[in-house]
Amino acid sequence: MSISKTSDSKVREVIPAAITLRTTRTALNTRKLAPPRAMTGKERRWINPNKGVLKLLERNTDMVLSRFLYPHLSAVWNPYSWLLEKRFTLAQTSLSPQDWPAALDPLQVLLVSDIHCGIFLKPEPLAKIIGALMELKPDLVAISGDIVTGHSSEVNKYLDILAPLSRAPLGAWYCYGNHDYFGGNPEDIRRDLTSIGITTLKNDSVLLTHGKGSFVLGGLDDRILGNPDWEKTLAPHGTPHLLLAHNPDFFYEAESRRIPLTLSGHTHGGQIRLPHGPPILRQSRFCLDEGNFAFGSSLLVVSRGLGSVGLPWRWGADPEAVLIEIVPHRDQK
Repeated sequence: MSISKTSDSKVREVIPAAITLRTTRTALNTRKLAPPRAMTGKERRWINPNKGVLKLLERNTDMVLSRFLYPHLSAVWNPYSWLLEKRFTLAQTSLSPQDWPAALDPLQVLLVSDIHCGIFLKPEPLAKIIGALMELKPDLVAISGDIVTGHSSEVNKYLDILAPLSRAPLGAWYCYGNHDYFGGNPEDIRRDLTSIGITTLKNDSVLLTHGKGSFVLGGLDDRILGNPDWEKTLAPHGTPHLLLAHNPDFFYEAESRRIPLTLSGHTHGGQIRLPHGPPILRQSRFCLDEGNFAFGSSLLVVSRGLGSVGLPWRWGADPEAVLIEIVPHRDQK
């Protein structure tokens, strides 16, 4: 992809424990992500959540509920937007991936995943949150899939609200998730996002200039319902330094290609979790449920995401966006 964007942004100040913005009157609760968890590569779930009979049953149930039941039910019972306003959290982390370009200035990336426009999400709370997030002035916005819930048309009435994300100096970039294929034409999502300045990377990459250096940003198609193609993703500019991949189970394939950092969503952190317990809904075969992970030379960030599916509720896995500061590895300086 022959898109060129540049940024000369400097290192940001440390974000305080709570950020209050006069323009939106929104206070963002914050938390620090734990350091990357070292994975052995052998972690496996007993049931593969990416395929099989149970996954097919879950997917079809999700499609039916999302497209035909909840649009009617949400008119009388829809507590999620209230929960989103009360419990949304900005997670923060600072990472130094191996093989990250040594000449690159510190880079602030805002990861927003699983927005799930549609049945549970009212425009007003989303507008407040996006306004607050963009006051942080990220260099780049990464949107890692599932921008809709049951149909590609659901994004339409949210376009004006999502448009501020494109004001980041290095732009806003999107990759497809599984829900983007539930109904309608996914290419309509690409077209609609393009109209507000958000670029979709589907098995593609782009070279971006930041300060005194440059890096390659790539995006893979969805693992479950899309057609991911590594060769096409790597072809334009070589191995991406930063990869958008909705499903975190791409992580080991990314590491085998020496991709320094992958950004994902999909899992919702389980969406419903018992106190200090594991996720009830387990969407990663490799136990990559939320937070930072490390394997070999690569790092992974998995966001809990912003929206909700299945039920208009979260418990033990509050909605979030992640602000990631990326600095060169000290051994490369």
